[in-house]
Amino acid sequence: MLTDEQILVTRHTRGHARVTAVAGAGKTTTMVQYLLEQLRAGMDPRLVRVVMFNKAAQEDFSRKLLLASASSVSLPPVRTFHAMGRNLAIALAKEGHLAPFDPAPLSEAQLRIEMLRALQISAGTSAQRAAIADEQQQWLDAFAGFVDLAKSNLQTPETTFFAAAYPDQYQLFIEAFARFEQWRKAAARVTFADYLYDPCCALLADPKLGEFLANRVDLFVVDEFQDINDIQFFLLKTLAGDRARLQVVGDADQCIYEFRGARPDYMLKHFGDSYPHSSYQMSRTFRYGHQLALAAAHLIANNQRREPVLCISADTAPATKIELCLQTDDGDTLAEVCLSEHANGRPFKDMVFLCRTWAQAAPVELVLLQRGIPNRISGGSRVLERQEIKVLLILLRIMAGRFYEQNPADCEQQLFDCLRFCELKIKHDVLRRYVQKALRDGQGFSALNLSDDDLSIYQEQRLQRLAAALVKLERSSSASVGLNEFLARLDLLKLIRDNALSKEEGENRAATISAFVSFITMQTDQAPVAIVNLIQGMGMAGGAPSDRDALVDAVTITTMHRSKGLEWPVVILPGLSAHYMPYQAGNRRRPDADQQESERRLMYVAMTRAIDALYLFAPGIDCRNGWLGGLRPELNLLPSPFLQEMNIPLAKAIGAALDTRETPFAASSLENTAIGAAYLEALGLGIKFTLGASGAKFDYGVCVRHSEHGDGRITAIDEHGLTAHFANQQVYFSSLLVEHVLQVIDTTNEIGPEIENAAEFTSGDVLAHSKFGRGVVSSIDARFIHVQFREGAKTFRRDLFRATRVSSRS
Repeated sequence: MLTDEQILVTRHTRGHARVTAVAGAGKTTTMVQYLLEQLRAGMDPRLVRVVMFNKAAQEDFSRKLLLASASSVSLPPVRTFHAMGRNLAIALAKEGHLAPFDPAPLSEAQLRIEMLRALQISAGTSAQRAAIADEQQQWLDAFAGFVDLAKSNLQTPETTFFAAAYPDQYQLFIEAFARFEQWRKAAARVTFADYLYDPCCALLADPKLGEFLANRVDLFVVDEFQDINDIQFFLLKTLAGDRARLQVVGDADQCIYEFRGARPDYMLKHFGDSYPHSSYQMSRTFRYGHQLALAAAHLIANNQRREPVLCISADTAPATKIELCLQTDDGDTLAEVCLSEHANGRPFKDMVFLCRTWAQAAPVELVLLQRGIPNRISGGSRVLERQEIKVLLILLRIMAGRFYEQNPADCEQQLFDCLRFCELKIKHDVLRRYVQKALRDGQGFSALNLSDDDLSIYQEQRLQRLAAALVKLERSSSASVGLNEFLARLDLLKLIRDNALSKEEGENRAATISAFVSFITMQTDQAPVAIVNLIQGMGMAGGAPSDRDALVDAVTITTMHRSKGLEWPVVILPGLSAHYMPYQAGNRRRPDADQQESERRLMYVAMTRAIDALYLFAPGIDCRNGWLGGLRPELNLLPSPFLQEMNIPLAKAIGAALDTRETPFAASSLENTAIGAAYLEALGLGIKFTLGASGAKFDYGVCVRHSEHGDGRITAIDEHGLTAHFANQQVYFSSLLVEHVLQVIDTTNEIGPEIENAAEFTSGDVLAHSKFGRGVVSSIDARFIHVQFREGAKTFRRDLFRATRVSSRS
């Protein structure tokens, strides 16, 4: 049974159409019915092309189309963009428009070899070549990402490089790209991306070829249009010509593959610029209930680059619950949620942890392993198999006295891996000699102190510090103390961050190490032997690589990006701190405003994967008394600002009442929002709320009351919270908790007489400016007055400045 919105889509017959379908809107069912309507009306299936985003979606759509048709009509082909491009490339090669090529894509191993060769040849210095050899995987991953991005558009590699704001150290990618392409064409080979890149380059070079291929199809149906990139749009427009009608389906709010060249603008603007069209909305979700729909709607409404569509939970959708939970340092609360759900009859396979980064997955996996909860990693490496953790395991074996129990070859390789890990900047052949000295002469790690003519003073000093650290580590009786001292002596976490190919890579590696060491620190028995036994037991609990696919009932751990197009009964989002959501690390490739919107879309996609339950884990949500000192704490201690944007209390109150059909609302004292009012109106419920203020009442200079700290005044505000000055101290409060822990006590008669001269202000005064609103005077010098506003610091000439005093520092 289709909804009225879905029926409108299936009955579209004339011109182009753009369909905005929210998460879980049943777009596959709708588009299947639309196609069948067209075919039954007499459209030739040979003149129809259905284009899916990936192979899994293509197979799913084909299966549902076949079932729905019951073989009553002939069906059109359903292909991915890359399959369509591959067929076109083969045809163009046969006609001589492309050079003949092997249509089988390069294997991963072949790709690695040739990309590494291109990088090494393009490296400008021996030091850079050594760095590439030392960190092969990181360089290959980064270069492969650049190649894919460069082949997602028809710009030059140089333009792609600078538009994406790659750091200078990657500039050799431009030359390496040219060298790799030169080899690829000489070898007549292709990558997956070349199925689109090669034919599109040929079409761009020869417009007459595009005219020849155009206008052969009556209808294109394109799914997941928000994920389309420049080269896919170019191919689609070329083949459609002036003849084909286009029916595109997607949701700009779910555009999360920008690193592959996707942008919400294709859905929001570029399609409309190219094709006058009818617009449709599928606003009902059948996946999740009112609580989640309301929270997600409040969140995504903060984005500017979006369609004004409000997602409404359908009558048949489940009553999804939302829980905001405190993430403890030991991560035990994460395991408790899984065990509680499982105790209530939920299989582990129905649960998923969606992490912003793989570094966040490390503490999740460790606590699940320790608690004996079966789990599987989708799309990444298990924590105990990551290279940085393997080195820490070597250090634990050294402390436990088990290092030399291995065969000599293993000892040599592991000690070499350990030395490489320690950022010594020493050539590998020299490191090998030091390893052999340490193992051969019976001097142990002290042998690393022996001088070598090949070393610089810096390298020799680093090696001596490492030798001392290893000697001390060997004598350590506490696993956590030993690891922490070793990392601190060598300043390894900082070096790993500084020397990584990108800030994001360095952050991930350092965070993974910190998570593992924190896990060790939480253990009661700190004896190195006990920790080694614990880790070995956990490794066996994880299963051998060949056994993991056999885990039928296991919790899934993956990333938010990999969750697109999937759904689970229980979704758990860990580590929702202000550092990780929105993610603060990595090389920014977009302006901050765009980055913020991109991260908000990713959060929206992750939370809307849930069917029955969504658990949001964040730090700092129990800090009702704030952080003393008045300074904002580290972002990883603060809850994500997105949690406040969700307006969870209101979403749960309205959602729960709608789920139980209890009206009027028991929580009617809550101030409704425009989103909440529109949601109720869309459901045809004339329930009246008093629209509340936007939260601007907590402003500079406003007096507030706290149950513990007493009365105070707001003296600073930032995007994560505010600082209030009380009698004896300043306290910082998270924006998520402000309305729950602070009460405004003076909202009237605050404004004093207008000040005509900036000289009458002093540092610390709160003022109101006609353009920038409230602010605090940070400093005044001979010529300028400096004021901190909500939107940032501003500087004015003293002789021209005019403002109104709200309150004096005194």
